[in-house]
Amino acid sequence: MEPRLTELNDNEILMYLGHRGQEVPEDLVRQIEICKERVMKAARPRFVWRRVSYRDHRAEDLLLPGKDIEKLMEQCGEAVLVAATLGPEIDQITRKYEVVDAADALIMDACASVAIENVCNHFEEDLREEITEEGKYLTDRFSPGYGDLPLEIQKDLCRMLNASRRIGLTVSESMLMVPCKSVTAVIGIADQPQPHRASGCEVCNLFRTCEFRKEGRSCHG
Repeated sequence: MEPRLTELNDNEILMYLGHRGQEVPEDLVRQIEICKERVMKAARPRFVWRRVSYRDHRAEDLLLPGKDIEKLMEQCGEAVLVAATLGPEIDQITRKYEVVDAADALIMDACASVAIENVCNHFEEDLREEITEEGKYLTDRFSPGYGDLPLEIQKDLCRMLNASRRIGLTVSESMLMVPCKSVTAVIGIADQPQPHRASGCEVCNLFRTCEFRKEGRSCHG
């Protein structure tokens, strides 16, 4: 599998910028387009992954503590460990614009957040296709720091993947990933179909004008 980064979703970018259905000014729309182009040009997406056995809270020798990951993995005999990054160029260009134009830097940060999710989502799609051919099923992707899965396991996860050498991804003592726009995650492999989270409002075509959202509600519960 090769990393894929495709067109960024404007609704997701707006979500990261704190918009919740209100009208978006035309000048902001144009500014987002410019920042998207900068991020897409600077991004150097890479990922590394490994398929391992899973049993008794352990993906091979990686301990996965917590009730949330236990529930996710309860029907799984294997796991996929993955780490992905957009590369250091994104950090560099964002820091540059923090000095030149703080508003652009904020929008570019939002674009980059959407971009790394885009890369991870495509990886998951491609992996799901491979696993489906084996007659098996994937769980959702679950990252350290979600629910009660400790953020601290990122270090061991990256160590198992040799992420520093293979994609240039390291984890600091304070658990920050370098480059910043990076993701680590666990995905379970099961013999039975697995439940998946419903798509969020941010991917809906009516995100900007939805009357439900303006009233603090949603159309899916």
